[in-house]
Amino acid sequence: MTRRTVAVLGVGGVGKTTYIFRTLNLTLKPRATLRPGIYRTYIGGKEVELIDVPGQLAVEVARNFSKAWSFYVDLMIYMYDLTDQSTLYAIAELHSVLLDRGISPYHRVVLVGNKRDLAEELGVFIEGDEIAVSIDAKKNILSN
Repeated sequence: MTRRTVAVLGVGGVGKTTYIFRTLNLTLKPRATLRPGIYRTYIGGKEVELIDVPGQLAVEVARNFSKAWSFYVDLMIYMYDLTDQSTLYAIAELHSVLLDRGISPYHRVVLVGNKRDLAEELGVFIEGDEIAVSIDAKKNILSN
């Protein structure tokens, strides 16, 4: 059976764990992530491991990711909050810190703007196109 590994990275509060729980169809309400988690599921006949990394700041997230997962991932999902520009800029910092540490163990990169429902409600919508280009992301995806 084919296995795929996906890392979901971003600073604290952007909704990484909630995103993973929704992907897994879990009805549990997520709490703050205090330690790295690996969640397994099957999608399209493939085993998929989703890696959830704790940390509030970009440097923390990079450090925790490098400690927990030092080898190749198939997909790096960088996530930011569509209502908070600082979380988008943190992606560029996070990406740089990983590269500075010599960590670029991913085949593909996508940028996910999360909390779309909240952004629409507030009328605030932070575009991530510039950061997506700088981290060589193939797409800029929006998520509720």
